[in-house]
Amino acid sequence: MKKVVVLGAKPNDDQKTRLEALGEVKYLPSPSNSDELMKQAGGADVLYSDGAFLLESLPKLKNVFVTYPYVELGVFNSEELKKNGVLVANSQGGNRPSIIEWVMFMVLSLFRKFTPMVRATENFPVELQQSLSGKKVLIVGKGSIGTKIAIPCEAFGMEVSFFERGDNLHAKSADADLVINSLNCNSTSKNLLDEKFFMSLKKGAYYITFVRPYTYDLDGLLKSIDNGVVAGAAIDCDPEKFGDTTNEFYKKALSDPKVLVTPHIAFSTKQAIVNGGEIAVKNIEAFVAGKPQNVLTKK
Repeated sequence: MKKVVVLGAKPNDDQKTRLEALGEVKYLPSPSNSDELMKQAGGADVLYSDGAFLLESLPKLKNVFVTYPYVELGVFNSEELKKNGVLVANSQGGNRPSIIEWVMFMVLSLFRKFTPMVRATENFPVELQQSLSGKKVLIVGKGSIGTKIAIPCEAFGMEVSFFERGDNLHAKSADADLVINSLNCNSTSKNLLDEKFFMSLKKGAYYITFVRPYTYDLDGLLKSIDNGVVAGAAIDCDPEKFGDTTNEFYKKALSDPKVLVTPHIAFSTKQAIVNGGEIAVKNIEAFVAGKPQNVLTKK
């Protein structure tokens, strides 16, 4: 029987029953620091975390299966962790529909500019905006979310292409009307979309990202907007705290009126929370059964 420690996560009654069928389960609050996490997780075979202080604690863990109820945790070396007997599994797909909904709202907001016209109370001159039909979109990263973003884009008549590892990024993006950043955090994606990239885009292109700024240069993006290259952008500020509008990254993005910025809310649906929790519990069941799933490979 396995020793399972649940830190801060909130499994429902059915999930608790399933976890308790696997072994001894302790339900503990979120740690307030990494040292507390290490103390709480001591002796566990399985750690089900809400993510608090998890990333910085991973290198210190030993012989434990770790899972959490969302997708991106950050950068770590899975091969080094494996030497310590540590496997990390995410809840891939749990928030995918919610993220895609946010992306498509932002695509329409950038190209059609509907929002200022909703509930208008004064007359205004009609300005013809751009249809999505025929626009070229480059999705940077062909993972579980990126591949699915292509479906509604194509339904709107957009021409979709992908950037994958090994491609020539500047050649791929040269004629893009829209770039959607769907990169995972790993050593090859660090600051991949830098100032040079943004300054090289076609004049009038748009940029959308829901992933961590580890993969792109906000200052470079803002410079390209100031120089009339990128026409506008949409950013969901992951990994800043949900709803936090006071952090420096959010305030910097907010400073440019051509950036549609949200405080880490792209994932925020009831369904995403339910899905993520269910996948995390299934990850634990699969591990105990000797068939680990959703195990991350990063370096």
